[in-house]
Amino acid sequence: PSAKVQYDYACVLMCSPQSDHVALSIELFEELIRIRYMSAQCMYQLAICFMKKREYKKARRQLDMLLRLEPRNHAALSLRSLLFNLLSDDAIKGALVVAMASVCAFALYKSWR
Repeated sequence: PSAKVQYDYACVLMCSPQSDHVALSIELFEELIRIRYMSAQCMYQLAICFMKKREYKKARRQLDMLLRLEPRNHAALSLRSLLFNLLSDDAIKGALVVAMASVCAFALYKSWR
């Protein structure tokens, strides 16, 4: 298929709730980037796909590459801000789980003695 059709198909696939559709979308966007078709837009869409799959490190890498190409890309800057918010939310949730587990373990230890 033409690069335009492949790009449009990847954009449709990334909207799917099915993980395998998003994975195929990632493959298609990566191929488009390799052939240098609308690289900036593909990097942006690829970052969204990675965020959807909760692969935040890969999403950040795509956004960083995009912002090196286009430092004033407002959509990429906004998406990076959202990514940082998601990362901090996940970190806070993780810390709360660890703290709660520690408190429960300590309480069980005290009640056991």
